[in-house]
Amino acid sequence: MDAENFVASRPFSMDKDRERALFDPFPFSSTCFDAAVDDDWDLLCPPARSRLCKTARPKKGTCSNGCQATSPKMCAAAKPSKYESLVGLRGYMYHVARDQHGCRFLQQRLDDGKREVDFIFTGVARHAVDLMVNPFGNYLMQKLLAVCSEEQRMGIVLTLTKDPFVLVRISLNVHGTRAVQKLIESLRAREEIQLVVAALRPGFLELIKDPNGNHVVQKCLQSFGADDNKRCIARSTGEHKEKLVAAIARNGFELAQDAYGNYVVQYVIELKVATANASLAQQFEGKYIHLSMQKFSSNVVEKCLKVFKEADKTNIILELLSAPQFERLLLHPYANYVVYAALQNSKGSLHSALTNAIRPHVELLRTSPYCKRIYSRALLKK
Repeated sequence: MDAENFVASRPFSMDKDRERALFDPFPFSSTCFDAAVDDDWDLLCPPARSRLCKTARPKKGTCSNGCQATSPKMCAAAKPSKYESLVGLRGYMYHVARDQHGCRFLQQRLDDGKREVDFIFTGVARHAVDLMVNPFGNYLMQKLLAVCSEEQRMGIVLTLTKDPFVLVRISLNVHGTRAVQKLIESLRAREEIQLVVAALRPGFLELIKDPNGNHVVQKCLQSFGADDNKRCIARSTGEHKEKLVAAIARNGFELAQDAYGNYVVQYVIELKVATANASLAQQFEGKYIHLSMQKFSSNVVEKCLKVFKEADKTNIILELLSAPQFERLLLHPYANYVVYAALQNSKGSLHSALTNAIRPHVELLRTSPYCKRIYSRALLKK
């Protein structure tokens, strides 16, 4: 099965009705809702609907403004965002969270203390999946993840990971990607991280290729340790692992320069998958000098010099030797490690060519704080 069919066979996309429901805005203006809350409406709608609709009966008077639901106050006269009581929103928190002004009100109340956090959490936690992909609700979820307790955060994680591919679908969404990144950033407990990694693993290939999902992958690389990221690959098996390794290799040049992505590329190199390493060698060719002079990618070049086939190692060293100002590599805080790795992993005439290129700069090496390891190489003192 090719990569495209593999991805197409996975249920990442939502059906249109479901997607429409997720983004259907709160069906009532914020001003009308404010008036309803302030005037203590007797709401007859069942909690499952939680809408201020025609079945809502005002306890006093009617609105002369022609609203779908009636209020004792004229909606035009109501002040926007006049939410004053969380208690008055009990049972309607989910809809308030999807309203622009209501969401802003709830975010502000999260700063008031633990009691308010607990109250809002109780009202929205079970709707985490829908809110994370909502244009307004995703901001509330981000704020909630930043202030909730560890136990509450675990509750949200369990909600998001209990069904297959749910977290992947959220990550692919333009609003959901932000909320998932905040979730990843907030994780602390080992169990939380394992649940999230396990939930994202089946869609890792699609996430890498998607502009929204790619940000989630990058956040994993930044927030999780190298071991967690390696484990995501190590626990994959069969065809899925092959496609995952191939996807990482295809993005190797970009990942090699990332603070955490470089560890994943190094891990893939160590697997010694011929096609993956050939792909990386092709991408890096002509760019080894550039990669050697960067903090993160220099580690990848060192790994290439240790693991790649002899022909590829030779190409790396010859490219380094072709540098217009070879001494710049010797004196560079990162590239000097690459030169040292080249010395350690070369032999014969290639090693001789390398040492001959270094010897004219011995005086510089002797005084440079970065080059003592190269100068002290016994081979250079022969």
